[in-house]
Amino acid sequence: MRVQISSGAVRLLSRAVRRVLFGRVPKLFDADYYLHANRDVARSGVDPFLHYLLRGAEQGRNPATDFDTRFYRAQSGKTRLDPVRHYLRVGARKGFDPNPAFNTLWYTSQYADVAGAGANPLLHYRTHGRREGRPASRSTFGSPQPHMLEGVPSHHILNLPEDERTRFELVLRRDAAACPDPARRLCLFLRLTDPEIGGLLDGFEAFEFGRLRRLSVAIDPSTAAHPQRATLLAAFEHCYYGEERATGTLTLRCAEVRLWDLRPHEPRIVAALSGGTFTVRRRG
Repeated sequence: MRVQISSGAVRLLSRAVRRVLFGRVPKLFDADYYLHANRDVARSGVDPFLHYLLRGAEQGRNPATDFDTRFYRAQSGKTRLDPVRHYLRVGARKGFDPNPAFNTLWYTSQYADVAGAGANPLLHYRTHGRREGRPASRSTFGSPQPHMLEGVPSHHILNLPEDERTRFELVLRRDAAACPDPARRLCLFLRLTDPEIGGLLDGFEAFEFGRLRRLSVAIDPSTAAHPQRATLLAAFEHCYYGEERATGTLTLRCAEVRLWDLRPHEPRIVAALSGGTFTVRRRG
């Protein structure tokens, strides 16, 4: 005798199995989209997230309109976790992108509040960023064009000022300091006003042509309104760095530092300096 199980019973049973084995459905997974895009799953009554975990991800099905399973797998390779949970727990931190139109590292580097809160970049953009008018940048994965953040791990990306109360000082010297930790590239995103950028570029030019032995620039975000997005990027190439947490001082020695102007729609290099020691001192 053949027993027919209704889709409603399948739905209840599979939901219970999913809860026991995998827990809650991540907010990044869009169950309504998944059922609409996969009519066979909808007809079966199987819990949509359970289906994605057991079969959908392997078949290349997408868990949301803004998450491309195959595109993500091309970056992550085969992993123990499914793409959604991998991106939430590991991938975002490593700089993997969920779809060709979203650059994870760019988003966290542009918006210090997102990085500071530890929010998942795509989830923040979906629930808050788009509505707030925050632009996103396209992924550079698979692009033949070099990109300033390509291959840079998240712990080598810094943002200053971190808030409107933290003053900081940038110091550039010609002598070489001892720094223990290597980095192929370290990126410092700065939210500076136009006058501050102009003064920094003038100082870099004077330093480069030997008119200065030491350049110091003090930034106090409480004295004037500062941009909410980064306006300048200092990319330190082939460097060694060290941090004194007690004093909030970061020191790094690099082969070259490039300054990118992020104010135009297309970022461009506005200054390059060969070698030197750079110190960042945070002051509360």
